Amino acid sequence: MRLDTSNPPGNEIRGALYLKELLARGGVASEIFEPEPGRANLYARLRGTGSAPGLVLHHHIDVVPASAAGWLRPPFAAVVFNDLVLHGRGVLDTKGLGIAQLEAFLALKRSGRAPARDVVFLATADEERGGRLGVSAVYEKRPAWLAGVGEVLGEGGDVETIVDKARWFGIEVQQKGALWLRLEASGAGGHAASADESGPAARVARAAARLAAMTRPVQLEPVLERQLTALARVRLTDQAAALRRIAADVARDPEGVRRRVTPWQRLLLSDTVSVTRLGTDSDAVNAHPQKAWAEVDVRLLPSTSPEAFLADAVKVIDDPGVKVTTLLSARGEAASPETGLYTVLRSVLVSRFPGAVVAPVLGPGLSENRVFRSRGIQAYGALPFRVNYYDAAGIHGVNERMRVDWFAEGVETVTRIVREAAASPARGVPPR
Repeated sequence: MRLDTSNPPGNEIRGALYLKELLARGGVASEIFEPEPGRANLYARLRGTGSAPGLVLHHHIDVVPASAAGWLRPPFAAVVFNDLVLHGRGVLDTKGLGIAQLEAFLALKRSGRAPARDVVFLATADEERGGRLGVSAVYEKRPAWLAGVGEVLGEGGDVETIVDKARWFGIEVQQKGALWLRLEASGAGGHAASADESGPAARVARAAARLAAMTRPVQLEPVLERQLTALARVRLTDQAAALRRIAADVARDPEGVRRRVTPWQRLLLSDTVSVTRLGTDSDAVNAHPQKAWAEVDVRLLPSTSPEAFLADAVKVIDDPGVKVTTLLSARGEAASPETGLYTVLRSVLVSRFPGAVVAPVLGPGLSENRVFRSRGIQAYGALPFRVNYYDAAGIHGVNERMRVDWFAEGVETVTRIVREAAASPARGVPPR
């Protein structure tokens, strides 16, 4: 965490070299691949007997940038406060997961027993900016790294901890798609004393506002229906009843459902549009710019294709003077089945956290699980740590943190998951 791998610019080579050193101390050879200078991916493999497809332990080295403003402790100092809480960028997203996976990987090596399947440790670059230099680049330039793999344990999922008790673990089996758009307009510029409603800044502002105001239909995806039904088991009576009848309510009164559900549930019931950046080529408040732009982050339900949404967006903007460019297009891939590695995850989490409800979830975020799924690899996102509401708010925010004892507990959890999945991967177990 003290190695600043903020993306941009990335510099993941710092983390890759550190991981390579730790692997070497454990007697494991590893390789580093840089699709661009300093943008590093790392790979190591423990050979198994080959009786089952390989298992990948995946995390990303890069983190979102963090300035010191608002942090109780410097974001890259990795300070343990009061011997209890570790503060620092990446502890939850996803350097904490990566180190837990590394510990599990090295424990498997120390056991001296050949697992039933190859186990791959994979740390990649550029996830926070869409992953062009990460798993996608590995598949393109280092396909041997992922040869023979069948399942992936990666980031994602969620956990709910109330007064130290973990009562909910969501295993991400599917995620929303994403469409990142750039809106651009050009003009002659000029003095701002002359109103110019057709100038580039005004046109881009109107286009961005129209996209932000789009109302997308409410749609209950199959995974989300199972997720909400399971979540009812840890909710109060009235809330639980509403969650159990969610399918009937969506069919009868979708807009009423949109108004009633929590903000988190709302974003999983519909496509969403977020205007994230705006700018012009002018530094003057009293001059019309010659160029203006905006960037928009759209998150799509798995049932919405990026192409269909883009066509709708162009119609809504309704301005041929605004150029729409796609920066990233990633559809929501088919859900990974609730078998195999999923059953191992569920079994271990239920065993280690008695009383916790474990269920499949639809993830709202964008991770490289989608790249694996697009190639027929079953990918599962799991957060193996107890994390409470307040600490989870630090992901991509300020004061990202985790209790030290919960991190140690999570390392033990991941070690057991990897040991059981590597020794006897479950197959064909029907979902409950």
